[in-house]
Amino acid sequence: MAVMGPSGSGKTSLLNVIAQRTGLSANSSVRGGGVKINGRKVLHGDYGKVGAFVQQDDVLCPTLTVRECIEFAGRMRTKLDEADI
Repeated sequence: MAVMGPSGSGKTSLLNVIAQRTGLSANSSVRGGGVKINGRKVLHGDYGKVGAFVQQDDVLCPTLTVRECIEFAGRMRTKLDEADI
């Protein structure tokens, strides 16, 4: 999936709400609505079990390919073996 748009259009804010990271944005709050994944409501703290996103200012090793960066992130976040990652 890709979230695209001009600077200031709310891309990071949207991802922060979906990932339950609203504390990262000053003076932010969420009222009403909810987040569902595959039709199932995502409870507080559940997003990390099913998804992740890397913010644009995260430091990535510039010598790794995109695939290697994703595999590295998978190894850091889960206890899955190499084949499952």
